Amino acid sequence: LGLGDRSRWGETIYAGYFNYIFEQESFDVEAGLRAEQVDVFYDLSPENIYYDQNDAYDYFNLYPNVRVSFKLNETNALSLFYNRRVDRPGEPELRVFPKYDDPELLKVGNPYLRPQFTQTAELAYSRDWDEGSVFLSAYYRIINDPFTRIYIEDTTSSDYPIINRIYQNVGSATNKGIELLLTQRITDFWKASGSVNWYINTIDAYDEGTVLFPYVRPFSIEKTKDNTWDAKLNNTFTLPGKMEVQLTGLYYAPKNIPQGRQLARSSVDLGVKKIILNDKGELVLSFTDIFNRFGIRQELTQQDFQVLYQNYYETQVARLGFKYKF
Repeated sequence: LGLGDRSRWGETIYAGYFNYIFEQESFDVEAGLRAEQVDVFYDLSPENIYYDQNDAYDYFNLYPNVRVSFKLNETNALSLFYNRRVDRPGEPELRVFPKYDDPELLKVGNPYLRPQFTQTAELAYSRDWDEGSVFLSAYYRIINDPFTRIYIEDTTSSDYPIINRIYQNVGSATNKGIELLLTQRITDFWKASGSVNWYINTIDAYDEGTVLFPYVRPFSIEKTKDNTWDAKLNNTFTLPGKMEVQLTGLYYAPKNIPQGRQLARSSVDLGVKKIILNDKGELVLSFTDIFNRFGIRQELTQQDFQVLYQNYYETQVARLGFKYKF
């Protein structure tokens, strides 16, 4: 295939941390700073005709994390929060050797991929009471150089159409929204907690993309904006016989992604724990995605093709475990 028979990737990270906590009767300050020097290389086989240059780069960055909380009284508080973080591509995202589950959809990494950086600012209100609490926040998130797989047509095959699914940096994106978290003890044996997150997902236009495999061609991302939400409900039941049952429901509404939409998905999870053998043993049963509806499904529409992508890899899993203390 002209890719050679080897590649070598390495990442060296030198990091330092500073944490500061200041507490007063009316307010608290928690501050942290992470300093990083990162050196990355990706060496490719000389026989590789698609990526004909090794890649190496380094960068130094600071990642602050600050939270200021104002205690209005014993049960109410306001807080301000800011942080900056990095998500680095790993070897699977960089890997140059293609793979496919379907011969018409060829997946490949990108050895020239770069990290994505995220900044988040948040204003929050919290209230506690004897049997529960509430947390309400408004946030704004900026993502620079997000990396994701993009879909692009490969016209070199005369036998059947091929779509390449390749990791690329795609410019910038923002999220702004409101999140509500609530916990409450309903009865002596039943405690419930839930969250709702509503946000505006904006993907900025990107007109400067270039795909190198299996031949050089440009790609672009149109600007899209979508209102979407997700929710979680968790129930914990403490039953007689030293048994605890946890039932969780998740729902992610449809949302925009680069080049298309990600469809709605949901999951119902069950966990059961029972103490046995005079408190020395523990029997645990877990069953995730009972109805098998949490797989990722994406619809992508471009000028010359449409793709329906589905990934149900290990969403529905049942496990039975046993633990014993000697």
